[in-house]
Amino acid sequence: MININITCGDAILNWCIENQIDVSNCSWSIGTFRSHFYTMAALINPPYPYSINNNTGLAFIRLGDGEMKLMFGISVKSIDPWSWRGGQSRLGQDLKKAIRYPKYQYNAYSPFYYGIYDAKDICPFHEFITMIYQHPKYLTYTNLFVNSNYPATKLLHRSLIRDHRKKIILIINNGASSKKLVELNDWACEILLYPHNGPLMWENNQFREEAIQKIVTTAKRYRNRLFAFSVGPLSRVLIHHAWLENPFNRYIDFGSTLDEMTKNRMTRPYQSNAELNHDPTYVINFDA
Repeated sequence: MININITCGDAILNWCIENQIDVSNCSWSIGTFRSHFYTMAALINPPYPYSINNNTGLAFIRLGDGEMKLMFGISVKSIDPWSWRGGQSRLGQDLKKAIRYPKYQYNAYSPFYYGIYDAKDICPFHEFITMIYQHPKYLTYTNLFVNSNYPATKLLHRSLIRDHRKKIILIINNGASSKKLVELNDWACEILLYPHNGPLMWENNQFREEAIQKIVTTAKRYRNRLFAFSVGPLSRVLIHHAWLENPFNRYIDFGSTLDEMTKNRMTRPYQSNAELNHDPTYVINFDA
């Protein structure tokens, strides 16, 4: 479990100071792990009348251990059923291209956020942060939806299902049972399935092209819809291509926080932390 709640913010601010970047309006200078979550939750599920605005969008991708190791050619054995042997990977190269795309930082009507952490054991933080072509105000925590924020994330999920029934596109792994897919189709307007071992399969050009084409075609069909991603490292690259095709949707990398809902089982330690789930301070009204 990554503990980045303080170190990441400190590293961001130090980098901004050293590079003489104005952070007076940057949430890193005044924000906390919890307040970052509130800000993102409000963007994901905006109140009326903003919720019916068809001329805005949002994207949020999270770069964790697995993505960082793929980008730097380090072997990975994930808690999920995917792995990488080490060395340069096609997915790692595509991840680097995604975070270097310069248009993001100029797109106010459809902001593109990155969840990051201070991966000292993989690469120097300054090297990593300079790879991202984005203003620090669009950077947040990679574990924004998990750990102590997970109970609030589950409330956010319920709110989204209630407020956007049949307006949510789910992008999940293909391990869901037929019974579970029927259940999910009750509130999702479309479900896209991708294989678990995406990094290895991404080496196949045909698979890569078909995977990108599937998300691009789907993104093009909709406007002002929520795309909820939970397909591991593939999520980051797929969101990049979907946003390029149509920035007028919300593309959110929810990661493993969707597992209890889509797999009917817990896949991470934070999901079974009874102390967090019974903390009354997490009773949040997202309709306020």
